Amino acid sequence: MNLEPDIVDWIRREFPADQFEQIADSVIQASESPRIRRCIAFASHGNIEHLNYFCKLAKIDYRDVINAGEYECKDTRLYDFNLPIDQASIKSES
Repeated sequence: MNLEPDIVDWIRREFPADQFEQIADSVIQASESPRIRRCIAFASHGNIEHLNYFCKLAKIDYRDVINAGEYECKDTRLYDFNLPIDQASIKSES
């Protein structure tokens, strides 16, 4: 499997075990970018319908997937999924 280990771990934690292969394959096919893959997995919140939506959206406009995964509202970036999921939280400096 050609999927980043942190994404594999996330999928295993957030989705039913019997759906792992299908979900991993969908994420792999949606994008070659680890950042986009992380955004898809994270933004879907363990919901297969959301995951399928974000996989399709990634092929149309990946920026919308980044927005869904990394941002709250439109202006506040909460995550940087260029990093592994468990390291992606952006801490406020205030």
